[in-house]
Order: sequence, then C-alpha cells, then structure tokens
Amino acid sequence: MSKVIIGVDLGGTNLKIAIVTEDKKILVQGDCSTEAKAGPEVVMDQMEKLIKELLQSQDLSLANVLAAGFGIPGPLNWRTGVVYDPPNLENWKDVPLGEEMNKRLGVPCFVDNDANVACYGEYWMGAGQGAKSIVVFTLGTGLGGGIVIDGELLRGIDGTAAELGHLKVERNGRLCGCESRGCLECYASVTGMLRTAKLDWDKAETSLKKVTGGDPNKLNGLMIYIAALEGDPFALKVYTETAEWIGLGAASMVNALNPERLILCGAMSSGGDLLYDTVRKTMLENSFKVPGKRCQLLPPDLGNNAGVLGSAGCALARFQTECA
Repeated sequence: MSKVIIGVDLGGTNLKIAIVTEDKKILVQGDCSTEAKAGPEVVMDQMEKLIKELLQSQDLSLANVLAAGFGIPGPLNWRTGVVYDPPNLENWKDVPLGEEMNKRLGVPCFVDNDANVACYGEYWMGAGQGAKSIVVFTLGTGLGGGIVIDGELLRGIDGTAAELGHLKVERNGRLCGCESRGCLECYASVTGMLRTAKLDWDKAETSLKKVTGGDPNKLNGLMIYIAALEGDPFALKVYTETAEWIGLGAASMVNALNPERLILCGAMSSGGDLLYDTVRKTMLENSFKVPGKRCQLLPPDLGNNAGVLGSAGCALARFQTECA
C-alpha cells in the first residue's frame, strides 16, 4: 500500500484528524473536543492518541505514514513549527509543535496557519481543483482568507500574507479588532453585517424587531438572511450592502492577483443567489474586464473539512519540496 498522510485541524473547541492517501483518497476521519484549557501537553496527547487509533482502525501503523500536517490558529512560524500564543489555546507560549509531534510520531510534521490550510484544502481536493491560482474568502464572525499562486500557498516573508479581512477599504472607518480602522472585515463579515444593521435600527421598519423583541443585540446573521429572503426591505438592504463589500474585496483580489477562481467559504457561503449574484455583480463592476470575467466565483466543496484535508495536502506538498 502507498504511504498515507495525516491531516490535523486543531481549534479551540474541536480537534479533527483525517488519514488520506497520496492520491487523495480519504481513508478515515475522527474528531473530539479539544481540551484547550489543559495546556499543550494534554492537547498533544489527544492528537497522538487519536492519530494512532485512526491508523489502527485501517490496519495501519506509523510506519505507513509519509508525513503529518497540523492546521493551527496563529500566530505561528510555519517554517520552524513553533506556535507562539494562539488566543483560543490556553498556555500555548512558543510551543515547538512540529518538533514535539515529530518526536511522538517519528514522521515529518509540518505546521501551518489554519486559514491557509483551509484554502489549500479547496485547492487540493475542493472547488479549486485543476486551477493554478485561487483566492479564498472565509466569511464568518470575521473574514479570513488564503491565496494559492501557481500551486503554492502565498505566506509572505513573515508568514502573515493573505490576511484578507484586513484589506483597508475605508479611511478612518470602523474600528477593527486589530486596532486599525476601515478593515474589510468590519463590513464584509457577519459581525460587519450586524454593525451595519445597528446603524439604522432605531428608525427601521422591519420584522426583525419582532424576532428580537426590539433588541438589536439579539440579532444574528441568520435572522437577517432569512428576513432578506422573505423580502423584508431593511434586512435585504443590510444583507445586500454586506455582499457588496465582499464584492469590492473580490474585485481588489482580481485586479491585484488575476486568480482563476475565487471561493467563498465559511458560515455565509451558503447564501445562494442572494449572496453570489450581488458579489459577482459588484466584483465585475469594480475590476478590470478581462480578469473579472475570467475569474470564477464559487461556493466551497469541502465545507468544514477544508482545514483537516488541507493540512494533509500541505504536509504532502511540503514533504515533496523539503524532504524528497
């Protein structure tokens, strides 16, 4: 049997692991709750235990493993595998995750940013298959992203490239969690959509007031989306404005990078025509004509599995480049 690759998606809440063959066949997947508050040693014990259990379930051992990839919330150093201080993992301070997991597993272990591996997952096994260059927007509470150019993840000299949520779209605009102002994330995410809704909440005539009991702090993105689909004018205006901001970000990517495909992932990506038609229209109106028309705007194929499968894909690519 050919060698297999281990993919690990480590979040503050859940741990996912997949065993994948070199030809992209998913053999088995497993998950568990992350014991994030227990510290890195306990979490690494969890990863080691689940990896070995999944291998055993397929009559495999670590001798059958080519490499392992770990998608981790940053900040981290993807070259050395050191995880600095992720906000969702307590007591992780300068943890040499790649080195420690190599000692435990005895195989090359590669660490990458979780948004980057999710992007690579769509490139390797999802909606980006067959393309040489893709851009991924991850639309959720915030706005993350990833970029693949000529088959390679764009990481930047410090590993911080593709922070697409922090493209500057408004001078002196809304205050962002990064402590800057006017970031795309402040307008084109679920949080941004809620901020937009609250601006005109007091004078708005909307069914959302009945749903929330008149309290804008009880609003969520799904409420706005459903009300927009039902034709509520206020909800439709808020949702459309949010989609237009996404389209402006997409147009910037088209003009800067000329990608073949732009993929919308995350919680908002299931918005259907209401989302995609507006994003596409705005993107085409604000980008150069030829690359704008060429760029395909697509929903994801992998959903919540993009990270764990992308971790495996990144590990395979890095093994072939760095170890072969």
